[in-house]
Amino acid sequence: MSEPSESKFIELGIEDLFLFPITLPAKGLFFLVEKIAEMADQEQLDEGKVQGQLMELELRYKTGEISEKEYLEQEEALFDWLDAIDENKTDQAE
Repeated sequence: MSEPSESKFIELGIEDLFLFPITLPAKGLFFLVEKIAEMADQEQLDEGKVQGQLMELELRYKTGEISEKEYLEQEEALFDWLDAIDENKTDQAE
């Protein structure tokens, strides 16, 4: 009976060994792209970040850095973002 490590080696095949220098970096790159996408999704769905931006926006308005029109436009966009986060959480719970 052959050793388990030997049978895995035989199952790989000679073409897998030749392609290993190409496939390994490609798999690693794919893994990194997936992780970056996951991190971006998590950041987009971070309610705390959006709430912080709302507080910063209010401060900028109160200090006169932005006009009321700018404030209302940006506030609406941030509230839409919060609504989208809530919808996403509801969809995931179902």
